[in-house]
Amino acid sequence: MQVLIVDDDDFALSVLSNTLSRMGYTAVEAKDGQQAMEILRQGEIRLVITDWDMPSMNGIDLCRAIRKEDLSGYVYVIMLTAREGTKQRMEGLCAGADDFLNKPLDPEELLVCLKTSERILSLETRDVALFALAKLAESRDSETGAHVERVQSYSRLIARHLSDEVKTCYGVDDEYIRLLYQTSPLHDLGKVGMPDAILLKPGKLTADEFAVMKTHTIIGAETLDAALRRFPNARFLQIAREIAATHHEKFDGTGYPNGLAGEQIPLCGRIVAVADVYDALSSRRVYKSAMSHEHAKNIILRDQGTHFDPEIVQAFLRAEKQILEAREALSDSPEPAEIQRVTLPSTPPLVHCGPLACSILVAEDDPLVMDQLIELLSVTGELVYPVTNGEDALRVFYEKSPRVVISDWVMPKMDGVDLCRCIRSRPEPSATHFIMLTAHSDKTQLLDAFDAGVDDFVSKPFEPEVFLARVRAGIRAAKLRDELIRKASGSQALNAQLATMNSRLERLAITDELTGLSNRRHGMGRLAEQWQLSDRQTRPLSIAMIDIDHFKQINDTHGHDVGDDILRRLSTVLRKHTRGTDTICRVGGDEFLIIFPSQTIEEARVCAQRCIIDIEGGGLGISDSRIKTSISIGVATRIPAMAQLPDLIKAADQALYAAKDAGRHVVRLAEAPLQEPTMTESQQPAPPLSISHPDPATPPIDTAAVLKRCGGDPKFAAAITQRFRSQAGAEVGKIESALSHNDADAMSRAAHSLKSMAAYMAADSAVELAKQIEALGRANSLQEAIPLLGSLRNEIERAVTWITMNETKAVA
Repeated sequence: MQVLIVDDDDFALSVLSNTLSRMGYTAVEAKDGQQAMEILRQGEIRLVITDWDMPSMNGIDLCRAIRKEDLSGYVYVIMLTAREGTKQRMEGLCAGADDFLNKPLDPEELLVCLKTSERILSLETRDVALFALAKLAESRDSETGAHVERVQSYSRLIARHLSDEVKTCYGVDDEYIRLLYQTSPLHDLGKVGMPDAILLKPGKLTADEFAVMKTHTIIGAETLDAALRRFPNARFLQIAREIAATHHEKFDGTGYPNGLAGEQIPLCGRIVAVADVYDALSSRRVYKSAMSHEHAKNIILRDQGTHFDPEIVQAFLRAEKQILEAREALSDSPEPAEIQRVTLPSTPPLVHCGPLACSILVAEDDPLVMDQLIELLSVTGELVYPVTNGEDALRVFYEKSPRVVISDWVMPKMDGVDLCRCIRSRPEPSATHFIMLTAHSDKTQLLDAFDAGVDDFVSKPFEPEVFLARVRAGIRAAKLRDELIRKASGSQALNAQLATMNSRLERLAITDELTGLSNRRHGMGRLAEQWQLSDRQTRPLSIAMIDIDHFKQINDTHGHDVGDDILRRLSTVLRKHTRGTDTICRVGGDEFLIIFPSQTIEEARVCAQRCIIDIEGGGLGISDSRIKTSISIGVATRIPAMAQLPDLIKAADQALYAAKDAGRHVVRLAEAPLQEPTMTESQQPAPPLSISHPDPATPPIDTAAVLKRCGGDPKFAAAITQRFRSQAGAEVGKIESALSHNDADAMSRAAHSLKSMAAYMAADSAVELAKQIEALGRANSLQEAIPLLGSLRNEIERAVTWITMNETKAVA
């Protein structure tokens, strides 16, 4: 299946294209929305994965253009975004997006999303294909009456009555039976290619003519093969193709077109063979009379083992009673000359003409015309409600909600036009098809009737064939409206579920599952935000690093369930002693981080000391005296000597180590500056990207995440990592060049590209910094990006150095 991927970032396109290729999809690439629309207009692609942020035409604009364009079929749109928040997702849904994926991509999440899109596209394809193909087949041979409806019902009944052994062997479940019911009407699809002289010949075919007639199985199969080539995973097309090709094969191998025998014939073909032959025997044709049920059944029994699969024949016998009922309900109408007049009872009964599917209300005050209408409508297999005036018709309409209304124009109490106006005036939308019987020919009156909501007219006196054709068209229209309403309701419900799910996923993405606190990624993002606010507003920023003393020993001695309970209890204590504006996160294992915005180191120390005292007094609520629990805390505040965020974190870590060295269960403050003050970024030119030795304890990239995002392919992960190593510095250079040329747009684009690259490396600090620079470029605030650029350059240096060092180790 072809997938159109749209992104202006070469790095992201390369990763996504490779991922799709390994999943068995064919990726077609576009660099912007306009190029994507040119590809979609060719009509071959129905699945699009597009980035949100792109120049000239972004993902939202592309989605709107797709929905506005009259394309050949529905296009499923998956939006890639690094944006957070329900508001942004709702904007995408309103524009017409079907699903969302967060950047960087998780291959497993992508695959699930793709399979969901295939199911939805398959359903849309199925509805359109079945409707069009069944209409095409029916139009060629109207003489067969309700043949396709009867074969459809017989096939479903036979499948339901198969033995448990057969059902288990062939996987016959409710879905299989439903697909069999939907596709069996297409068994004679190939007859559309038969010459009229043969198809409509009122007598027995010659040997040459029969040889031509046999080819209808091949024509039908080839027609469905063409659809299968475009939608190879559509199971309903596969079943329809098997039925069209094999329903004239015989169990002993003497059938056509391929002489298949026994289980070589697909189960669906064997089922439809029995249903098709039984209906052909028991129905009238121009060249023969109808056989009785017993006579037709005896022929079926006689030919089991030769023409028919004995297992299918036994299922036919088990379903015999229901098959007789279906045959009666779906019987063909007699010739018009054979219609006999009957007196209409004073209180018209409900006339049951088959399974309740699309009931019909008939309003007619002439008893003779009513008799004729009832007789004609009996062949539709629908439930008929006859009434003699407009008021009764309106009452029955509100009680029974029929899908088709057939009304005379002139009636006592309320005429047909007023009846239609009342039906159309209901507050809820009406999917009822209204047919007016009239002898009027005045154009003005007809226009008034159309204004009232009439869908169709049948002139009196009417021809039975024309009347039935109009009614069947009305039934189809009503069912299509119902299906559209059902799909619209389903889409609304799906969108609501999607919004709820997205909200939940957003919470899960920033929350530590065990403690309910912020996770490391969200905590580091919040800390980066507060670092920037501290820069802009010249306000203090303090943090505390917390570690549970001897936590490994607790896990080893008492089990991980006890350890998990201690972590949860500690999170409760930390919440108790912090402000609502403080951020608490679990950064890993038994380590926690508290961010104190606008607080001095002394204010942070007071909060940390309260936590120590609470735990010392039994704040964790652990009664087992064998479990000794304490915590150590290191507190640091931002000082002028700190050029970048990692300096603050390192200071808090050093203070935490000091607390451990002091005997644990104490608070220690970071005191000495880490380095001498340096010039700011605005005071000196940006140095070239160079290699420095990062702290090995804090790897700047997450190799496990890179491998996962590359679908577990080590070679691809290595290639992506090396591409980042070779290109990241160049992207930093583009940002520097854009700043020197005062080009906000170029700075934003380069930062966006670097953000995407860093995200695939799980280099969270670099991602956050690039994200902020991108936003500043959009806001045309270039000067504010200067201090951020230094930090970003350092993060890229660390990542490149780490890759180089680990590559050297691997070679050694």
